[in-house]
Amino acid sequence: MTDSVSLGAAFVAGIVSFLAPCTLALVPAYVLSLASFTMSDRSRATPWQLRRASILNTLTFALGFSTVFVALGGSLGVLSATFEGQAIWLNRVGGALVIAFGLVSLGLFKVSILERGLSFDTEWAKGLRYLGSLVVGGAFAVGWVPCVGPILAAILALAGTTGSAASGALLLFAYSLGLMLPFVGAGVFSGWTTSLIRRHGRVLTVMNYAGGAGLVVLGILVYTDLISALANYVPVTL
Repeated sequence: MTDSVSLGAAFVAGIVSFLAPCTLALVPAYVLSLASFTMSDRSRATPWQLRRASILNTLTFALGFSTVFVALGGSLGVLSATFEGQAIWLNRVGGALVIAFGLVSLGLFKVSILERGLSFDTEWAKGLRYLGSLVVGGAFAVGWVPCVGPILAAILALAGTTGSAASGALLLFAYSLGLMLPFVGAGVFSGWTTSLIRRHGRVLTVMNYAGGAGLVVLGILVYTDLISALANYVPVTL
C-alpha cells in the first residue's frame, strides 16, 4: 500500500534531488543541448523557436527518466509482493535502508557504489529528434546516480515495501514528478538555475542536509510502522 505520506515524501525527495547543486549545475547545459536535437541550425533560430525546442525536448527528456524510475519502482513493488506475508520484515529492512541512505546524504559515511555513474555520448541521439531526447532522459536516470544516489536509493528502498507493482510504480512516479516539474520549468525559463546557485548556493546545501535528515525520519517511521498510523491523519491511499 502506498499512503499519502510516502507519496508526499517521494515528491519532496524529487524536488530536493533537482535542487542538489550537482544537478542544478548540469541543467543549463542539458536544456541547451536538448534544443539542438530538433534544430539543424540553432544559430539562426529565433528566441521563441529556441525556447519551444527546449521545452518540447525537455518534456520528452523528463518522460525518459520518469519511465526508467517508474519501471524500477514497479519492479521493486512486484518483488515485495512475493514476500507479502513478511510485511513487518519488509518494513524493517526497507526502513533501515532508508535511514542508512539518509545518513549517507548527511555525509556521515560513504557508499562507493552510489558514487559511480555512467557517461554517455549524446551526439548520436540528435538525429533521432524527440526519440533521442527520450533515450537521453533514460540514460540520465542511470548516469546521474553519483549526484543524488542516496536520495534515489532511499525512495527505491521505500518502493520495496509497498507490496504491489502499482504502488511501487506510483511512488517512483511521485518522485519523478518532483524532479520533472522544475526540470521542465528550466526549459521554459532558461538561466534561472544558474542564478539560483549563484545567489542561494549555501541555502541549497542546507536544504540537501535537511533532505537527508528527512530521510532518516522517514526511515524510522517505516521501520516502526508508524507511517501507517500517521497516514490515518491524511487518509489517501492506494
